[in-house]
Amino acid sequence: MLKLCNVFKCYVIALIYFSHIPAAIAAPVIDHWSVIQAAFFAGKTVQLNPAYIQIEAPIQAEDAAIVPVAMQVHIPDAHIARVYLFTDANPIVHTATFIPQQPVSQFKLSTRIRLESNSYFRVIVEDSRGHLFMHAVPIKTPGGGCGGGITADEAVLRASSGEMKIQTHWLTSPALPEISFYIKHPMRTGFERTTQGYYAKAWFINYLAFQVDHVDFMQAELGPGISANPYLRFSLLNGHSGQLMVEAKDNEGKVFHQQFAITKPP
Repeated sequence: MLKLCNVFKCYVIALIYFSHIPAAIAAPVIDHWSVIQAAFFAGKTVQLNPAYIQIEAPIQAEDAAIVPVAMQVHIPDAHIARVYLFTDANPIVHTATFIPQQPVSQFKLSTRIRLESNSYFRVIVEDSRGHLFMHAVPIKTPGGGCGGGITADEAVLRASSGEMKIQTHWLTSPALPEISFYIKHPMRTGFERTTQGYYAKAWFINYLAFQVDHVDFMQAELGPGISANPYLRFSLLNGHSGQLMVEAKDNEGKVFHQQFAITKPP
């Protein structure tokens, strides 16, 4: 009888707990892989290979508008041509594409994305032989990361958009330094409402190019699925001091440039 009471108590506690979980979190995780494959990789074979691609992402995102994700790619027998990011549940599923400008077999990057609802987050890697590999993880969220309202002063926002800063991380292992890059921009998705009730047009950084000492290092094609004030953290190719030059463009045609000194500490 005591065991039966304990079971009943556990059932009641569980019922109370799960009744308070928001419907968005309890909803199924959106899987639109068939649509993504047909739209972006039609006629191509994409191999599931988590051994080549590692993803770090929260099982449950606290804020749907700022979801931290990180990835490490290692293709042992070829160079990395492109790294694609997709978020199945977002209105625009293509989140970003990163294109190394140097022959590398390893790629490491952290960023922040938006989630409209529970979704698979996918990293697809294309190597120099044209082979495609994929790893995907589910992320649950309260939802609404692609919408919301606009309250910022438009003139102030536009005057400061494009401002950049970096932070250099000199690591002992691996020896290559890492750069945290930030650029100020609202990354509007086209699904945010203004105070007047209409939808503001999409406005986002859609291109980034990085050079180190005038040598092309990496390019990135971004979509509005990247969180506001985009953040990227990535490794450089060498551990020497130098100059990091960044070019950014938005979908309205505005171009931003900035240069940073990378100085190795004594």
